[in-house]
Amino acid sequence: MTDRLYYRDSGLLYFEAEIVAAGPHADKYFTVLDRSAFYPTSGGQLFDTGNINDIEIIDVIEDDNHDVRHISEKPVGKVGDKVKGTVNRERRLKNRQVHTAQHILSQAFVKLFGCDTVSVHLGEAYANIELNTLSLTEEQTAAAEKLANEIIRDNLSVDVIFADDELLKYLPIRKIPEREGVLRVIKIGEFECSACGGTHCHRTSEVGLIKITGFEKVRGRYSVEFLAGVLAVEDYLMRFDVTDRLSKTFTCHVTDLPDKVDKLALENKAFQREVARLQKELLPARAEELAAGAKMMGKVTVCSRIISDLDNNTAGQLASLTADKINGLAIIMTTDRLLLAVSEQSGLHAGELIKKFTARVTLRGGGSQKAAQVGGIAPERFDEYRELIIKLANE
Repeated sequence: MTDRLYYRDSGLLYFEAEIVAAGPHADKYFTVLDRSAFYPTSGGQLFDTGNINDIEIIDVIEDDNHDVRHISEKPVGKVGDKVKGTVNRERRLKNRQVHTAQHILSQAFVKLFGCDTVSVHLGEAYANIELNTLSLTEEQTAAAEKLANEIIRDNLSVDVIFADDELLKYLPIRKIPEREGVLRVIKIGEFECSACGGTHCHRTSEVGLIKITGFEKVRGRYSVEFLAGVLAVEDYLMRFDVTDRLSKTFTCHVTDLPDKVDKLALENKAFQREVARLQKELLPARAEELAAGAKMMGKVTVCSRIISDLDNNTAGQLASLTADKINGLAIIMTTDRLLLAVSEQSGLHAGELIKKFTARVTLRGGGSQKAAQVGGIAPERFDEYRELIIKLANE
């Protein structure tokens, strides 16, 4: 079984080893070493990347024999070869920060509210813990975040302890796994103590920062999403850039942005209402203009147009007015809908027409006798769709 060097030193990035197994892995290749500092995906934590000799390692997994398989696009070597491994420093740092942050945050919820963590996800862009609680408030998450960051500032030692059954009796371990033998335990000062096989920081200050970004109810429990370390800093820089540009645009301090945005939103709603009012006033005139271009297509008078400056509701009203004026069929396409309207005297049924149309083009739509619509329309196919509707109207 692979000697996992990260068990003893999570900061180890360089090592030498010997290939003990190798072969194809789907359309790629696997390499097993007698010893490795590469962490395989497990326990909610992502795998390490890096290189063995000059070959890039793109994935690391644990096989059925509990060996660490290093996956690559090219073969690393043959059994018996001596190799040098290099773990990607940035990815290892991010994973260490996030995993240590998870332990701290999980224990913060236990200490403050008695909420145990039942599952963990430590992903590329964010992390989350699922808590066995039926209720959770913003005040509680804020308190847990505050305590977690205090633990970071206290710069507590993060120790690795290999504990047998006898030693476990004296450790304040949060949850003892159902397995026998020596356990690897991560102990964070006197604050947290849990069995864990992942990579961790040496001291809590290395985590840098924990920021809870949201929480929601999932499967009857609450999932808390958070960022830590490098991910939290990157998020802060992104948010700073956004708010800085907005404050310059609005010529105000960043703390005044909420009021500025609220005012802008109200003004925009008032503007939209006024535009909608004016558009409706102009509908009869626009219907006259559209009706002037109507043509007899077979036994049906048809008017068709692509219109992008009206919302779907207003465009539907325009189609109905136009259909009545031409005593026929109006076909209007907006940015995302195909709208039909027919006059009562035309002898057509818009809903039935759309039903026949959607059966031919495998789209979804529906409507009443006078008006109907279809979504998911490709604008570049308007002419094709119009011709098909006209053909169906003449059947």
